[in-house]
Amino acid sequence: MTQVGAPVQGEVLAGRYRLEEALYADAASGHALWRGTDNLLNRTVSIELRVPGGPAAEQMIAEAVAAGRIVHPSVIGVYDAVDEGPRAYVVREWVHGQTLYDTLANGPLHPARAAGLVRSTADALAGIHATGHAHGNLTPSTVLIGNDDEVTLVDLHLGGPGQQPGDIRALGGLLYAGLTGQWPDVLPPHRTGLPDATRVDGRMCSPRQIRAGIPGYLDALTMDLLDPAVPPPTAADLASELRRYDVADPALSALAVLAPEPATSGPRWTRLGVLVVGVLVVLGVIIGVAALGLPNFGGGGDASPSGKPSASASAQQGGGGPVKVVRATFIDGPGGDFAEDKNVDNAVDGSPGTAWKTDQYKSPKLGQFKPGLGLILDLGGEKSVSSVTIAFDHPGATFELRAGTEQPSSQPSDIGPYKVISPSQTASAASTTIKLDKAVSTPFLVVWITDTGTNSDGKYQVAISEITVKG
Repeated sequence: MTQVGAPVQGEVLAGRYRLEEALYADAASGHALWRGTDNLLNRTVSIELRVPGGPAAEQMIAEAVAAGRIVHPSVIGVYDAVDEGPRAYVVREWVHGQTLYDTLANGPLHPARAAGLVRSTADALAGIHATGHAHGNLTPSTVLIGNDDEVTLVDLHLGGPGQQPGDIRALGGLLYAGLTGQWPDVLPPHRTGLPDATRVDGRMCSPRQIRAGIPGYLDALTMDLLDPAVPPPTAADLASELRRYDVADPALSALAVLAPEPATSGPRWTRLGVLVVGVLVVLGVIIGVAALGLPNFGGGGDASPSGKPSASASAQQGGGGPVKVVRATFIDGPGGDFAEDKNVDNAVDGSPGTAWKTDQYKSPKLGQFKPGLGLILDLGGEKSVSSVTIAFDHPGATFELRAGTEQPSSQPSDIGPYKVISPSQTASAASTTIKLDKAVSTPFLVVWITDTGTNSDGKYQVAISEITVKG
């Protein structure tokens, strides 16, 4: 028996909208989605139907009326909403493309593309939020991707302003999904069709722990967006910051951050600016090296008359071959806010022209804000380490080397699991080599800094252009 008001292919609604193809139908709920044709304007439309109408369709009609007031190129347009009693329907813009969920069936996205899609989504959300509403249903299935990666948001549930922070958390979920192909199960809905995020020892892995090649900034930003302890930015602010991501070369031009004053606190996106690390820093280090007669960044030294490296140069270089550093993770001691967690891979990318740097502090010992900070180097498995060369931008930094087996979280703060293998020392030269008395076998190596010393400008700040590990 056909239900009263049930749609039939070829039927024309309101004397105008012809039903062409059923895309989805749930007989139990009376909910259906059709591709249709607007005979008056000769255009393809999307038609959502609910049988019966009346009270059962009140929410659908109310949401459609509210959505009709939102004018944004990335928000699906609403053309008509009709409640006939036996049935109700909403006529919307027809969008060509596929959902983010379908796109991820081919695997995770390039980081630049993931950032671009979430930026467009944040732009659209800003338009929705400006009307006093929230999307309320942001998932990989409600983001349509068209030609040239144009984004259109569909299936709006339009909650109140109190739900807007939930939209921002969902943006973090979309970014996580784009980077990993997984859904962070700390967010609703838990059933998106994507696999749940990978967990290790009960902790959700960050994108860079799941997949190599993700810039440190995007990794940290994603985890901040998902962290309920970090106040979310507005959709407009997030879109503005993601717009500065250089899609041409994300590995070199990930969003950079100006070093804030030490007393500054708050989430990362309130402190974003432009980090200048380039020719001046490199020239300064090279000039200092030349003046002091120290080894160059390549680890070479003066040659003896026979043409072989001198004994002092050989001692500095260490006896083993190079050990590749897979990735670097910033570790901030208790009291830190992870503001320095940016461009950390610059310290291990093999290029002396790039650098990772600390914030500027107002006094020695990191302004007394925390006991230390540093970089955890992932060696890609247990490797033998006999020497480590650190290219600081100036002498005077106080540091120690540590090692351990604990896989770091996205924002580690406990140095305890990593044991000292080279005691605290103050670098007497910009480029410093530590040769261990006995080689250490470890999967993770930590450069732990307790005092920056002062740079050429007299600021309490230090930069590392390269860390070289030898076995």
